[in-house]
Amino acid sequence: MPPTSANLKYAERLVAEIKEKIRLSTFSMAEYFRAAGDGGKLTVGAQLDTWLKGQRIEESTRAGYESCAKFWKITGLGDKALRALRTSDILTALATRPDLSGKTVNNYVQVLREAVELAVTDKILVDNPVIKVPHAKHQKEPPDPFSREEMEKVLVSLADKHPGQVSNFTEFWFWTGMRTSEIFGLRWDNVDLASGLVVVREAVVRGVQKDRTKTNVERTVNLNSRALAAIQRQREHTQVAGEHVFTDPRYRTAWVDERAYRRSFWTPTLKILGVRYRRPYNMRHTYATVMLMAGMNPAFCAKQLGHSVEMFHKTYAKWLDGDQNVREMARLETTLCPSYAQKKIKAP
Repeated sequence: MPPTSANLKYAERLVAEIKEKIRLSTFSMAEYFRAAGDGGKLTVGAQLDTWLKGQRIEESTRAGYESCAKFWKITGLGDKALRALRTSDILTALATRPDLSGKTVNNYVQVLREAVELAVTDKILVDNPVIKVPHAKHQKEPPDPFSREEMEKVLVSLADKHPGQVSNFTEFWFWTGMRTSEIFGLRWDNVDLASGLVVVREAVVRGVQKDRTKTNVERTVNLNSRALAAIQRQREHTQVAGEHVFTDPRYRTAWVDERAYRRSFWTPTLKILGVRYRRPYNMRHTYATVMLMAGMNPAFCAKQLGHSVEMFHKTYAKWLDGDQNVREMARLETTLCPSYAQKKIKAP
């Protein structure tokens, strides 16, 4: 650094700052001299591990974070000295995987950002090079529900080839729109057949039964005739045991992983029928759109699915509009062309 007037003034301010921190016993060598302290040998991978150990999170969330940390380790950044980490290193690592979606990139970067920020908080680093990594653009996929015809074809096929538990399970899922974890965790003591209600208060996540749902809010679901019929048929299979309502008939155990259902029943059925593949979760979207197309109150629909009204409107805006878009455009056309209104009146 050349001894210019500006640099000399900066040095004077820095000396004064250091002296003040020494006086207050808050001075850290690592903060001002990057090669000092035990952090000199700390790697990016070790810092990720340290950050993960300090997270008080659900096991399912931890598994996701560990997957993100693994990405950085296998790209070679894991063995890099933390103090040598530069923004360009991160961008280069991401460039090796152009196949990653924007959402996945952001998830990976978020974990690294928070881990490195902890090093800044601990005075191991002065600044966080991950902050300057730009946010990747991505477009959230819109709901992709099944049509009523597709849904009925799937249910008829399952009733024929897998009658009983699998058929009941799928029909109940289609006609309640419950989350995967919620329908896996549903127990008989939360079912009121006389009133046609189920209370959603538990969930199964990665095979672990939890006494709370994804949103940590208990809700009551009103059963329509299709859902009620399906759960009534299910009684002979599992109600005596008094545990989970729906179980895997092959092993007589509770469903713990959607993959088993997909591989053995869901995917083969769609393939045989020639129905375009969508995840089982889209049964939830299907029920939401069926309710809306029936003209049901959006606030009631949101409550049934465990959504906030705001999130429900945002997710299903296309179906909320319904014929309203046509009506609104018709109003505009009436203004632009008065004869348009006369045509609509004369139309049979």
